[in-house]
Amino acid sequence: MTQPDGGQSPYDPPQQPQQPEQSQPGAVAGQPAPYQQQPYQQQPYQQSPYPQQGDAQAPVYAQGGQPGYGAPLPKNSLGVWSLVLGILSVLGCGLLTGIAAIITGVKSRQAQREGLANNGGMGLAGLILGWIGTVLVTLGIIAYIVFFAFVVTSPEFQDGIEQELQNSYEQELGDSGATMDPELQELMDELENS
Repeated sequence: MTQPDGGQSPYDPPQQPQQPEQSQPGAVAGQPAPYQQQPYQQQPYQQSPYPQQGDAQAPVYAQGGQPGYGAPLPKNSLGVWSLVLGILSVLGCGLLTGIAAIITGVKSRQAQREGLANNGGMGLAGLILGWIGTVLVTLGIIAYIVFFAFVVTSPEFQDGIEQELQNSYEQELGDSGATMDPELQELMDELENS
């Protein structure tokens, strides 16, 4: 099948270039040369990807004899997990995801050095993000503790809240013309005297 503009469709089989009639015996003039099949060539012997009984530590390679082509390496998932956990820790999912990102990042880098993984960059990114997330969460916890210890428990802060509550209650009573509840008045006097 050819395209209307004269180009060849990507679904057509490749055409052999036409050779002069002398080089191909039995060729008919005006017709394309017949497809000639290449002779079968046996592939060189390759080591089995499965360890044999006598092999103590036989390396496991993907089919083709080279690691990284065909099947994924056995510890590539460590780098992916490290990156995912590191992103989650930076987004505020907690201290545990940051620590898990650090651990899996270190193990991913170690697996890359041993040749069991080829995505050490992901592991490094997860390791860095894990540290950043852990530091941010730790600083947030410290800031919360400092705020609660010094600001909320200060007498000025408590007096200010007490005064605001009393003012808002008096405004409500003043608008309606009612008087303050005697029990509430006693509690307010006790708070002022203490």
